[in-house]
Amino acid sequence: MIVHESRNAKFRRPFGAAEVCSPLYLSALCFGGGDVMLRLRFHTGELRIIPMVSEGDNRFSLQLTTPAEPCVLWYSFQAGDEQTCEWQITVYKHAAVPDWWKEGVVYQIFPDRFARHSDWQPREPAPRRGTHRFLVNDWYTPAFYPKAENGSVSSWPFWGGTLRGIREKLPYLQSLGITVLYLNPIFEATSNHRYDTADYRHIDPLLGTDEDFAELCRDCRERGMRIVLDGVFNHTGADSIYFDKFGNYGTRGEYRHWFRFGKQYPNGYDSWWNVPDLPNVEESDLTYREFICGEDGVVRHWLRAGASGWRLDVADELPDSFIREIRAAGKAEKPDALLMGEVWEDASCKESYGQLRAYFWGEELDCTMHYPFREILLDFLLGRCDALAACDRLWTLFEHYPRENLYAAMNLLGSHDRERIFTMLGGDRSAWKQAFLLCFALPGVPCVYYGDEAGMTGGKDPWNRDPYPWGREDREFIAYIRGLSEFYHRHPALRSGEYEPVSFGSDVLGCRRWNEDEELLVLVNRSRRDVFAEDFGVNVPARGFVRIEK
Repeated sequence: MIVHESRNAKFRRPFGAAEVCSPLYLSALCFGGGDVMLRLRFHTGELRIIPMVSEGDNRFSLQLTTPAEPCVLWYSFQAGDEQTCEWQITVYKHAAVPDWWKEGVVYQIFPDRFARHSDWQPREPAPRRGTHRFLVNDWYTPAFYPKAENGSVSSWPFWGGTLRGIREKLPYLQSLGITVLYLNPIFEATSNHRYDTADYRHIDPLLGTDEDFAELCRDCRERGMRIVLDGVFNHTGADSIYFDKFGNYGTRGEYRHWFRFGKQYPNGYDSWWNVPDLPNVEESDLTYREFICGEDGVVRHWLRAGASGWRLDVADELPDSFIREIRAAGKAEKPDALLMGEVWEDASCKESYGQLRAYFWGEELDCTMHYPFREILLDFLLGRCDALAACDRLWTLFEHYPRENLYAAMNLLGSHDRERIFTMLGGDRSAWKQAFLLCFALPGVPCVYYGDEAGMTGGKDPWNRDPYPWGREDREFIAYIRGLSEFYHRHPALRSGEYEPVSFGSDVLGCRRWNEDEELLVLVNRSRRDVFAEDFGVNVPARGFVRIEK
């Protein structure tokens, strides 16, 4: 029998991801006699089999130096015919993530549905060939899509949210403890979601002007807040300056080399998930890369205008080399610029298009949208896994991610692409509070999707994009989020302290956080009975939680 505990310093040092050219100790206990071999597999497919040295008392060990270049390694142990499972080591170059992000609280806004400004006047969207658009006058109308017989959107409704509306709500957002606004796309587009970019150089007229954006950034800076923009660089809109499918811009053909045409594509051109409104861009085209990443390119232009970072839409569909160029452009303009990626899986070992991605190797993403975190919490709170299994999954992420990237991961519970958290939890107010407590207590940057703090419900798109219910908010939930933000900002250990995920029995999950000055214990109990967690010497109330500060 071979025994190895990857989270135990007696078997592996250091814990988790390791920097390039750093010492690495691995050991295993073998009770069957004979020689023990380390099997070291590289992501390139290379396999090295290395004899291990006996330390006595059935322990075999090896001292290694991690490779000089970032990579992902998997290791296992073999003795005779017995072979263990594999464990992962992410080998990376250290790259610091901006402190303003790691110490922040994020609020995600879907701009069309957050707020109209105080002197807003009804304004129908400008007519366009190829698309019908219209204004929904009653702000409180639930989100909907008019559909054609084939299921496609036949007309785009707009609720009239604006950048000036966001500016006017900054005092409210600041009262929630928010320090970062992540805005879904704000550039000119045909649709209300604006992931079909028509002009990367200008704010959508329905949201406001370029100057409105500059004023929003200035107001945010005065309040100690930052703006992160949504970068949709994998595709454009068919109705855009660049593709001009309907002739609205008079530029048809000028950018043809940015796209891929052919009979092999269902629409006659390559498009994102075969959606005809979203033609894919040829990211290897040098003129396109210069347009996005050049000195006067899109990335630097909007950072210069006041933004502090970018979120990359569908990051797994962007080449690694392109992501590196985007990062380099952002850091050249602002050394503390942030680059976050939309990645739905464990980003340390994510594969797309047959390749292992290099997101966390030190030259690409600062962080990702932390969807694995969301899935773990939902699985636990909805009874799809017990506390021990949830704790093990948290440990695995801790083990796989470089510390900077884990502590910078955006802990989301809701988003424009997922059902509302309150809906997912079946309207269970206790579970909602437990979810947000863990969102603020576990490593990562807590994020509130607009309206979740107001008790909004909603299923998949479009129902997760309803207008914010101004004047109809759930005041108890808002007060709860304010309290969590105050708790988070008051305790440095929650932002940068050490971390240990913990569980007790089937129903109690949480974590320990500590630094030299303080120690915190957070536990939630999903069951309908009180649980005395003997390991921690504390009673956790039914459907409740404990927060212990030492």
